[in-house]
Amino acid sequence: MLSTLLLFLIAFGAVLALERFAHRRLQEVFLLLTGHVEAATLLYSLVLLPGVALHEISHALMAALLGVRVRRLSLRPERRRNGVVRLGYVEVLRSDALRTSLIGAAPLFAGLGALLAIGALVFDLGAMQSALVDGSARSLFDWLLALPRATDSWLWIYMVFAIANSMMPSSSDAQSWPPVIGFMAVFGAGLLLIGGADLVSAVAPFAQGATRWLTAVFALTAFVDLVVIVALVILARSIGAFTGRRVEFK
Repeated sequence: MLSTLLLFLIAFGAVLALERFAHRRLQEVFLLLTGHVEAATLLYSLVLLPGVALHEISHALMAALLGVRVRRLSLRPERRRNGVVRLGYVEVLRSDALRTSLIGAAPLFAGLGALLAIGALVFDLGAMQSALVDGSARSLFDWLLALPRATDSWLWIYMVFAIANSMMPSSSDAQSWPPVIGFMAVFGAGLLLIGGADLVSAVAPFAQGATRWLTAVFALTAFVDLVVIVALVILARSIGAFTGRRVEFK
């Protein structure tokens, strides 16, 4: 179980680290290509539109399921005064901490569900999970080489990229999480005290299986992000050399 958890943390950490680079490299390429901030923002938003749409719609659907009124949903990109680009947003009425937390976490649930479906149905994610569990570098390498041979592979690789780089909750989405997480931790500790070793034995197989699938999803996402980032870096340098333009992030 410890090795499974360690692999999960490595894969999840890689996704978090690569996400920032992916967004910056996308913006850099379009700024170099167009030389215009508004045009670059529009192209940047269009590339990530499938993921942004899933993100915002999942907010709205979760709010509706929980009985919280949705005031407004927008998929229109806008650049704030501090230079940060907001690709979309949903406005909902104020609610209690639990429902607000679930609404904020909805894009992560929806994104993971979509990535799991794509991975399982298109890219044989089960084979990757087995390779990770067995620690077989050869099996993992063979699986990676097979990715481009999947049906409509480049379309689905693009979808993985767009969804994975749009599903993480924003800082505003996570504002109400601390008290809810604290309550869940206390509740979980109480269950452990009551159930003891029997409860741990009953839950462990499910938890380990779920963690392995999530590890496979994040590993797939990290690999796709890495490949796309490398391609974007090469493209940015080529465009910069041709146009003489340069982009600096502050």
